[in-house]
Amino acid sequence: MRTLLILSLLAIASPAWAQSSPDAAPSPCVPSSHVDKVVVTLADQTTRRGSLLCIGADELMLAGEAGVNRFHLDEVWKVRKAADPLWDGALKGAAFGLVPLIFGCPAECVLRSTAAYGLLGLAIDAIDTNTDALYRSATPRRASAGIRVRF
Repeated sequence: MRTLLILSLLAIASPAWAQSSPDAAPSPCVPSSHVDKVVVTLADQTTRRGSLLCIGADELMLAGEAGVNRFHLDEVWKVRKAADPLWDGALKGAAFGLVPLIFGCPAECVLRSTAAYGLLGLAIDAIDTNTDALYRSATPRRASAGIRVRF
């Protein structure tokens, strides 16, 4: 009876033991699932686009077309959201312009309001591109000036 009890305890505990990870240091990267599209500007002024997987105290992970890349924050100058397309604002404005259709306005009125609100949505979306900076480097960039003369 005692042998059966020991074997059953070992059988129950073995799947949990098999799933335990070795003594590895936890990743300092904090997952970021709310940002899909970002633009990362590196210190050498090259840009990378992708999805921000996680950002930590000293590195960030970016999933791009070429795969998952790790960047040390020393190499990164700025991380910002990618701009949403302009047609998105025009579509939202045009959808709002269809509201007079509910109240029984004639087709000419609905067409004018749809076009007007579509243009208004396009203008608002063009003015505010919603490219908030998620991270900026603490080291300032060097100031420079340039003059170009063309004939």
